[in-house]
Amino acid sequence: MKRAFVVVLLVLVVAAPVSAASRVTVDRGVVQSISSTQIVLRGLDGKTLSFTIVPRTEVLLNGILSSVFAIQPGFSAAVTHTAAGRALAIRAFGKPRAVKQIDKGTIVSVSPTLIVLRQADGSKVSVSVGPQTSVILDDLPASLAELRPGYLAAVLHYGAQPAREVRALRR
Repeated sequence: MKRAFVVVLLVLVVAAPVSAASRVTVDRGVVQSISSTQIVLRGLDGKTLSFTIVPRTEVLLNGILSSVFAIQPGFSAAVTHTAAGRALAIRAFGKPRAVKQIDKGTIVSVSPTLIVLRQADGSKVSVSVGPQTSVILDDLPASLAELRPGYLAAVLHYGAQPAREVRALRR
């Protein structure tokens, strides 16, 4: 009798229709914005899609378990979500942009490939330079060869890329 009851119960559970609240959907698009609580995509059809991020949302970036803070606008993403818009999983793909940096200090040395600065705290920073590096000395265009140790300088670069611009002042 118990066995028959269990079999009937299992048949009812399996045959029961799936409620709309328990269905999951996957939407794809380009990340427009992301925070610790929400991700907004521009869908493939051009519509704006917004999903709530919950503590249990699984986040993968380029196939590796990650956090929402590693995802940047412009990345492509697939969000698996409930009908209520709660994100269950986010799979994003993209290459992180290099961070803009401006290093300031006194020039210690300059070569055709490298500029070394002594910062205010006494530490030294080296930034690669190249033919594309723009040099401004006393508000006038100049060349790397015109820079001398002791000049004050600000070097603009992105991550480990060569400097885009060196602005220097004679002392």
